[in-house]
Amino acid sequence: MKIFIYQTTEEAPFEGLFEPIGSYKKIILSNHEQQIELFNRHSGAPIKELLPEGIIIDPTDETICCIPPDDGSLFFIPLDMKDTFMNLLKSLFKKTNWAKDKTTTKPSKDEIGLVGDDNLSQFYDKIETPTILQPVGDDETTPAVLQPVEDEETMSKKQELEDLFNSITEQDNEIDAVLVCINDDNKTRIAYSSSPKDGRRRVDTDSFTVQVQHFVSMLKMTHKVNEDIGPLNTAEFLHSGGIVHITHLPQFGEYTFLVFVSATEEGIELLALHRKRNLDKILELLEQLFG
Repeated sequence: MKIFIYQTTEEAPFEGLFEPIGSYKKIILSNHEQQIELFNRHSGAPIKELLPEGIIIDPTDETICCIPPDDGSLFFIPLDMKDTFMNLLKSLFKKTNWAKDKTTTKPSKDEIGLVGDDNLSQFYDKIETPTILQPVGDDETTPAVLQPVEDEETMSKKQELEDLFNSITEQDNEIDAVLVCINDDNKTRIAYSSSPKDGRRRVDTDSFTVQVQHFVSMLKMTHKVNEDIGPLNTAEFLHSGGIVHITHLPQFGEYTFLVFVSATEEGIELLALHRKRNLDKILELLEQLFG
């Protein structure tokens, strides 16, 4: 299975949510605004039946499965559906991770099974697919061909981001920890983090996974009681023993957060200033890492 995230200024020339290209193993989803809204509102459920049948990994739990390594299905997904589609895959194929495929290019019209000058063929010709994703496994029980790898470029960008985090926390700016937290499937993990400090300015970064977990629960409840409130941008918590500033980054996943922490309650202005100075560079590196 391969996923082509597409972009175009043209609207899909079909009225429904999706259209098969040659067969139901090759599907393109509509980029019409109303279809995107429908897809996202229903968490991708309308296309579940089109997805491949997973391989059971855990005999005691049939929900733990991965995508077969020889599955040849292709999905062309508008950028505005990407997060919902990936969350759907993660919920169905819990033992499959996803990585950028840097060797594959968009198939030609002939390769994909489109011929002639019909509307779908012309539309397909105009779409751009800057991001192509392929499945990789995540543990010893997954077939070897699906084992996850981090290429040199990804490792380099990860190191660059963590070096930036460390350079921020090493300055006299009231920032003692910088981390990126991701909440998915009701679990919160730290994806990237600055190195821990010693002494009185040491921050227990692991404790913030618990705080973010409760923060996500609060956001979900807020949306239930007030659908018009809109998405969160930032939040700031002042404790007697420190400051926590949270920036919501939904472009990298519905519940992805950039967290700045100070080990003291003084210097809130300095923290805000240096966060603002470094935010664009951080977002640039995260864009390269998350794709």
